[in-house]
Amino acid sequence: MSDIGFNVTIGIDPDTGFVFGGSEHNCGTWMDKMGESEVAGTRGKPATPRDGSAVELVGLCKSAVRWLVELYEKGQFPYDSVAKYVNGKPVKVTYKEWNDLIQANFEKNFWIASDSDKSANKLINKLGIYKDSVGASQFWADYQLRPNFPIAMVVAPELFTPENAWTALGAVEKYLLGPLGLKTLDPDDWAYNGDYKNSYDGNDGRIAKGFNYHQGPEWLWVIGFFLRAKLHFASTTLRDKLIDTIKLVQQVLSRHHVEIEKSPWQGLPELTNKDGAPCPDSCEVQAWSMSCILDALFDMHNVFATTEEEMAKTKTTP
Repeated sequence: MSDIGFNVTIGIDPDTGFVFGGSEHNCGTWMDKMGESEVAGTRGKPATPRDGSAVELVGLCKSAVRWLVELYEKGQFPYDSVAKYVNGKPVKVTYKEWNDLIQANFEKNFWIASDSDKSANKLINKLGIYKDSVGASQFWADYQLRPNFPIAMVVAPELFTPENAWTALGAVEKYLLGPLGLKTLDPDDWAYNGDYKNSYDGNDGRIAKGFNYHQGPEWLWVIGFFLRAKLHFASTTLRDKLIDTIKLVQQVLSRHHVEIEKSPWQGLPELTNKDGAPCPDSCEVQAWSMSCILDALFDMHNVFATTEEEMAKTKTTP
């Protein structure tokens, strides 16, 4: 990383409640590939800065603040607020106010409606999705389709209008879903390259020393959040989608079952190349791939248990 990359701004937007931070010279989220190639001239340059307000970090912040509100209301946490400084003086902001502020601003800042006018905003590539970030220095990056908003859907589902969430998850299924993982970038994006080859060190800066680590290769851990988001909305507000959703989840997880059985490590890899092709330069087995699939299985188990309980009640009702 270059020296300027160490100069980052971190804070809370007082107008939206969104956590923000980073810079275009750093990469502060899980998409943290820093260029390494002297040959291609990418050493010290981040491939995916994702500064501003990254969607999954806003969701995680909302989840934490909501939890503090709940703890305080139950008498299990003694503090109800934090202080922000205005003109050098502390001003009290309750956790409830912060929680409500994020809630009020999320959809109107992140949602790209299905009927949005692309001619009026040429940065829009895909409609009916949630932005990957708000306020990125590389302003086009806000509008890229990536697999990060399903993370926010799982940890803070209350932020999302269910019908919008379902439409956006449909876009993930159509454009990003691979055999084992999710593409880390829309294949229609100019920066997409689905094959990770860290051993290549040539003149092509887009891929040299694995610069495209999060620009297309299909990571497994995020597919767990995609499946869980589908299960959540189908089992709560969109019950007519539940049967088809269960079939999809079972179909996807069956491929992971096969992968575990044939793996010499008895596990799941970090990622695959395009369309599920093995990636020799990635980790052959990784803990968070396994753990996020286990989370999806756990949620599926709970959906089955709840559904069976509801059916039993229906049968016994006169």
